[in-house]
Parts: sequence; C-alpha cells; structure tokens
Amino acid sequence: MRKSLITLALVASTSVLTAAPAAAEWQNVESVDVSKSRQMYNRIDRTFFVNVTVTNSSDEMLTAPLRLMIDNASHELIDASGTTSDGIPYVLIEEDMAPGSTYSMQLNFAFDRSRLTFETALQREEADNNGWQLVWEDNFEGDSIDTTKWSFEENCWGGGNNEQQCYTDRAENSWVENGILTIKAQKETFTGPDNPDGDYSSLATLPYTSARLRTINKGDWTYGRFEIKAKLPYGQGTWPAIWMLPTDYVYGNWAASGEIDIMEAVNLKAASDSTDQAGQPENRTHGTLHYGREWPGNVSSGTGYRLPNGMNPADDFHVYAIEWEQGEIRWYVDDEHFATQTSDGWYSQYKDENGQWVNGEGAAPYNERFHLLLNLAVGGNWAANVNEGGIDESVFPQTMQVDYVRVYECDVNPSTGQGCATIGDDPELVEGNQPPEIVDPVDDLGGGPIYNIYINSLLEGMTFGSYNPNGTVSFSSVEEAGRGEVLEMVQTGSVGNLFVNTDPAIDMSHWEALGQLVFDLKVIENGSDADLLVKLDSGWPAVSDATVDLGSAGDWREVRLSVADMMANGNSLAPGNFANLNSVANPFVLEPTGPVTLAVDNVRYEYSLDGVDTAIIYDDSDNPPFMIGKYVASGTVDIEDVLSADASHDMVKEVRFNTNESVVYFQTELDADLQTLKLDASSFDTIEFDLFVVEDPRETRNFMMKMDCGHPCSSGDYPIETPEIGVWTSYQIPLADLVSHAGSTLDLSSVDTPLVIFPAWGNQDGVVMQIDNVRLVGDGDDSNNAPTEVVVDDYFTVFDDTFADGWALWDCCANAAVSLVEDAERGQVANVDFFGPVGTVSGLQANLPHDISAISSGMLEFDLKKTSDANDSGALWLIKVEAQDSTFAQLELSASLEGQEPTLDTWQHFSFPISTLIGAGLNPEKLKLILIFPEWDRAQGAAYQLDNVTLTP
Repeated sequence: MRKSLITLALVASTSVLTAAPAAAEWQNVESVDVSKSRQMYNRIDRTFFVNVTVTNSSDEMLTAPLRLMIDNASHELIDASGTTSDGIPYVLIEEDMAPGSTYSMQLNFAFDRSRLTFETALQREEADNNGWQLVWEDNFEGDSIDTTKWSFEENCWGGGNNEQQCYTDRAENSWVENGILTIKAQKETFTGPDNPDGDYSSLATLPYTSARLRTINKGDWTYGRFEIKAKLPYGQGTWPAIWMLPTDYVYGNWAASGEIDIMEAVNLKAASDSTDQAGQPENRTHGTLHYGREWPGNVSSGTGYRLPNGMNPADDFHVYAIEWEQGEIRWYVDDEHFATQTSDGWYSQYKDENGQWVNGEGAAPYNERFHLLLNLAVGGNWAANVNEGGIDESVFPQTMQVDYVRVYECDVNPSTGQGCATIGDDPELVEGNQPPEIVDPVDDLGGGPIYNIYINSLLEGMTFGSYNPNGTVSFSSVEEAGRGEVLEMVQTGSVGNLFVNTDPAIDMSHWEALGQLVFDLKVIENGSDADLLVKLDSGWPAVSDATVDLGSAGDWREVRLSVADMMANGNSLAPGNFANLNSVANPFVLEPTGPVTLAVDNVRYEYSLDGVDTAIIYDDSDNPPFMIGKYVASGTVDIEDVLSADASHDMVKEVRFNTNESVVYFQTELDADLQTLKLDASSFDTIEFDLFVVEDPRETRNFMMKMDCGHPCSSGDYPIETPEIGVWTSYQIPLADLVSHAGSTLDLSSVDTPLVIFPAWGNQDGVVMQIDNVRLVGDGDDSNNAPTEVVVDDYFTVFDDTFADGWALWDCCANAAVSLVEDAERGQVANVDFFGPVGTVSGLQANLPHDISAISSGMLEFDLKKTSDANDSGALWLIKVEAQDSTFAQLELSASLEGQEPTLDTWQHFSFPISTLIGAGLNPEKLKLILIFPEWDRAQGAAYQLDNVTLTP
C-alpha cells in the first residue's frame, strides 16, 4: 500500500461521506500524490481538522468510486465513510479524477492533546470483475494461521478411506511465512483420535502427520466463485485437496448432502497409469462432485485436467477455482474453464421423517451452505491404489503451499449466484448420474411400528396367492355393512391355503421380540369343527405357525398372535423347521384344517407388551419399537453405541453431555401420522436399567429419570440414587412409585417413552455415562401392579389446599401460567394466568382416568374467583370436563346450578350435575381433565383462582 506523510498548505477542501459499495474488491492506486495540511483546532466542536488534497499524477482517468484510506491514525477519524474488513477507516470519493486533477477534502478527528499523525493511500474498485465481488479472503499475511478464519482438524481417522496420516494443529505440519500457507506431510509415528470428531476416548497410531484446515462456521457460503492459488506436492502416496463440504448436512451424512472437490491430485510426477500417458510423470488434477445417498449409496462424477505444454502442478503455483451457481458448477485452472456439471446430472436421496426415501428438491444437495477445506493426505484408497501403488516414503516430507484463498459473490443475483458466469470456449459437460428409482413408499414393506397388510383392501405392492392343489380354496373381497371391504375365504376340502406374498422377500426380524400379528376374524360357517393354522412363511419348510381355535359361527373377534411364540413353535407340519424372519416371503398365511367359511379384516403387525414378562428396550442394541433419542435445548449431546468401559458389559449406549439443558430417552418409533406408538405397560412392576458413569466433574452429582406417556403425560422428574463413578449400578424403579410421584400424571396404559434419563437439568456439562440392560419387568402377579384407574364411589376432593394423589395443574399450550398461591382467606389455592397471545385451555389433570359412574347422580363443585378480566370483554367463560378417550362436555360457567357469571375479585360457588356432563358427551368411566378458561383465542389477560374442587355423590 502506497502511503503518504507529506504535509503541505492546501486550498479549500470538501468532505464526501457516503457508504461504500458492499463486497467490492479494491486495489491501491500508485500514480497519485496525497498531501495534507498541518492540524488545526475547531474550538466550537473541539475537534482537529486537516485539509487533504489528492492529485492524479497519472495520464489515465481514475473512475469513481475511489476511497482514501486513513491508516494508523493517532486520533479517531470522526467522519469516515466506513471501515474495511481489517478495521481501516476510509473516506469515499464519488467523483472521477482526470489526469492532473486534484480533489480536496477536510478530515475531522477527535480532540486529543497528543500530536495528530496518520497515513493515507488512495484505492479504487477493481475494474471489470464480471460482477464477482470479493467477500472473503486470506492472503496469509503475518506469521501465523488466522484462527478467526480457519480451524484445525485433529485426528488419526484416516479420512474414512484408509489414509495414513494423523492431522494435527502443530506448527510442524502447517504454518504461515512470507505470505504463504504451508501444509507439510512428514513421516513420523503419531497417536490421536480414531474418529473425525477428535474424541480421545478411542485412539489410533499412524505413520505420517499432516494438517487439514477448514472454514466451517467461520466461512460458509451458498454459491459464488472460489479461487485458490496453490503449489502442489509430488510423489507416490501424496494426495492434496482443495475442496468443500456441507456445513449443515441437511440431506444426511456423506455424501447425501454433497461434496465439491475444487482440486484433487494424487501421486504427481509418479509414473502415470492413464492410457494416453502411461509411464509419463503424473500431471493430472481433478474436479469432482460426490452426491447421491449416504455411504455406501453415494456416487460421484467429474473429470481431470492437464496444464498446457506438459507443465506439472507440483512445479509452480496455479490458480484453481470453481464458479458455483444455482443448478451449475464450473471448474477452472488458471482461468481455463475445463468442466461444467449441472443439476441434470446430480441428485440427493435421503430418508424423510417416516423413513421413506425421497429426492431432494431443486438443485439439492448443492443448494445449501458449504465451507472450504485445505489438506494434504498420505495414501488412502485412491492414492495408494493407482499409479505406482502404495506410498513411496522416500519422497517425504512433502508440502502443499497456498498463496491466497478468495471467495466472491455474484452481485447480479447473490441469492442464486447466476449472472456472473465465466464461460470458456470448449469446457467438458460432465454427464453425471441419474437418481435410482425410489420404490413407492407402500412397497417398503414390513416396517414398523404398524405394518398394515389388509385394511379394507390389500396393501399395494403385495399380492394374494393360494396353495390349492385340489381346487378347494377360493377367496374374494366382499362388502360388509359397517366395515367396508373384508377378505372372505372358503375352504371346501382339507388341503390348501390362502397367502399374502411379497416379492422380493422382506426383513421382519424387528418384529420378533415384541411383535404381534393381529387381525379381526369372523367364522361364517364351520360344520367340520376345523381349526386354523396361521403362518409366517420364508419358503417351505422354513415356516412358523400358530393354531387358532375357530369354534362355531359367530361375530367378529380380534386375534392376537405373538411373533415370538410363533417362532418358538416352528413348523407344526414339519417339526424342526422355522421361518427366517430376515427373509419372509409370505407374512400372512391362512390354512384351515377342514371345510370352513371365514372372513378376516384389519390384518396387521404391531408391537405390544401383552403377555410379555420382560420387555427388553436396549441390550447391546436397540430393540424395536424402541430407539434412543435426545432433546437438547442448548449445546450438544453425543450418543453412540460403544463397547462398555469394563469387561462386564458388551455394547452399551454412551452419552456425552456438552450442555446443561438436555434429556436422553428411549422412545417408540413414529407411525405414519408421525405419532409415537403408545404401549400398555400396566402389567409390569419395574423399569430397570444399568448405569455406568465414565466422567462426572460436577460438585453436585444428581441424576434423574422419568417415564412419559406423551407430553404432558409423565411421571415427572424422579430422582435416582447417585451412581459411583467407574462402577456399574443397577436400578429397579417400581412403576407404582412413578405413578404416585408428586405431580405425576403417568398413565401406564399409554406409555411411549419408558425411560428418560439424565443428569439433573441445569447441571449436566461434562458428564459421560453408559446405559445398558434397559427393560420393563413384571413378576407375573397382576394383583400387585401399579393402578391404571381410580374408582370414585364416594365424596372425592380433587383440590383443597393440596391436590389429591395424581392430580396437578395443567395447561395445554404454554400460554397460561399455572401455580399454587396463598390466599389471605383460604390458604393455598390454584392460580391460572392467561398471559399468552394464542389459544389455550387450562385447569386440572389426573394422571389416571377416574371412573365416576358410581356417583353419576352427584355433582362436580368448585369455588372460583376471577382476578382479572380477559382483554376481550366479550369472551365467554367455559368449563370443559374431558375423558381419557377424548369424550367431553363443554358448557358455559353460567350454565351451573347457580346460574351466575364469574365476578371480578369475588369467590363464587359453581355446581354442575354429573348427569348433565354425561348428557353433554362425557364418558364418566374415564374422567381425566377439569378445565376452566375463557373462549379459545380470546383468553389473554384473564386470570382466576380455584379452590374446593370436589366430586360429591
């Protein structure tokens, strides 16, 4: 930068104070003279000012905009137009300067008693940049790597493809000197994490070290021009790369979310194995895209490039670049446009929230933000398997040198990157790959949590078949009033069956532990007293079956067959043979033992805990339908399956808390409506699990667990005994204790999350724990199970100073504050404040359904004091009494026997006959909620207090 310290007396001056163009690239103007007067004092404003004159001493026109840099100023410049990314203030000049002309201005500085000094230089915006505006750069000035722009990867992972280097952040492997970044790969044994996350709990030792720098979360872009000037290493086993990875992995893990290789080269100067230059020194660089599905379903496409005149990229610096716009990526070396790929030849396929494969929309995956990486790898699946093969250790150490990295934005259309393309004469259009056909989701058969086979009709993708050697079996779908289509089967002989076929065979192994084959059955005629074999068929004789007693003709009934029991039975007609659940060809086979006419409907596989003494949720692996999940309000939580920290357990779930606000849970899968599967756990007595704390730096080492049945249905946070560090601790938590826990609303008949476990909320950071042997256990005696309902047959107080067991305050939608407060006259009362701007209902909730049918001639009574009116004065005050099965009665409060509206700041008594509530729609056998609120979406501002809530005979 040319700077001037000339001080001269000047003529009148002006000051130009306008904003500079965003993201422009500026260059110093050398052919100018900048002079400035001595400093003068403005007594009125108490500031210093200096008159500055810029003279164009060249013979060319200097076209605006121009900017005068004010560098190293001893006093603050008051009227700067802006500052550069390096923090240097400047004043913008928006007038052209003809050869020999001058431009004068007054610069104003803050008052300070020291002498005013500063340096100046004139810059102009770079001409003819095709609309590409510089937005990020690193010229590697100074004497260290700028960690505000670059992060180091530190691991001995091998890049996922058997590379032989450990990446370090040491100065021996990467440094800045004389304006150049150097990455050095050298032969030395080094030990570090064997994973890309830098997790030191698992280590590897490799024979080389190097460095990998990345801009993730420091430089992330969607579209633009990316330009890197670099000199590459040489020798068999070298693998330098300038490339980009997704920052957010929107479409899933590598390579579903994409990879952009700006430049890769392997084994430069080693003997080439290309057909056109076999034996000659390798001199190709490559530009490639990786995309498709997550590994191993990924694909790639790209092409190589050779410098002109036999030059080798290892001999000198060259500029490697891409231009990335919506739907198109172009590759350049020294501004030679050699390749283009478009979205017609790339794709992303990933599984949506239902586990179904879908195609990414638009230009996916190259429509999300990516970051830059610079690295020098050694060996690996590519470099070590081409050219001369292996790694020539004699060529090391080797270096990759980088002069600069620059990122540009297309100012024509920054949101798409389009309009600034630099198009060469004859670039190669890389054809790419087309996405594989995605099987219609209904053809992804056998999955959970419910696998419907016949509901009014056969599931698409499946077919009916029949073993019918004697022509005695027939079947058809027929209409039945109140049911729609049902499947009717007629067997007039004693040999033959009806089956549902899948092609190809499907994996049903996840149904073995807790799966049930469920269907509705109606016997229309059974004159021969036939029974029914129901089979799982993997191809004869690999069959497992169960016998259903048909009985005589009758009404519809539900049949439930345990998959585990069927597998244990094996083939009753060919003992010693069993179905292979990994390959089921016919998931539903009906084989009557004699003449019969029957109908079936609602045929499905579903998970159930019925008849199970011990339900394994996790033991070495996830046990469907359960899987581990997490809720993280801030920070991160890392979960993985690992070998246990000692020899007493095999695979376990390891959880690392890098937060103070999270929970980890074992929860059921989502169904087609994205709802968790609810299971009846009321026959079990305990939830049991083993816990091993690997690390716990907290002073107060408190742990919690809970069981959930769909928010807000929960046992609430239940403290458990603090486990010792480094010792497996076994827990057996009685379900009855969870049901009776203070504030619990747990409904054991509808559990979707049997175990939530976590260090206490707000005090978690640094805890590492392992979990194993999560299970629900029953003792086979249903007489001592936790209750599933409360029978009310006498006077029952829901709330009077305190809540009845299992009752608590409740708000549906987080728009009302509920609490217990002290009333001067009554003591403790319930308080509900409708502060939120959107609709909500609030009141009291029971954890178990209450059967009040025995007092159906009685009353629901309570005292209420309205403490604040709703903002909407016309909002009606309502009562809603709701049952667990979603039946309810909703009435205006004024419909009480007292016939009164709530009065401000006055305690009033309200009475509602239970018979009136039943008549309005309530199922009295399953009372769950008593809610009082102003009308939906009109309640804001209202508040009330509640006391003496009773159910009276």
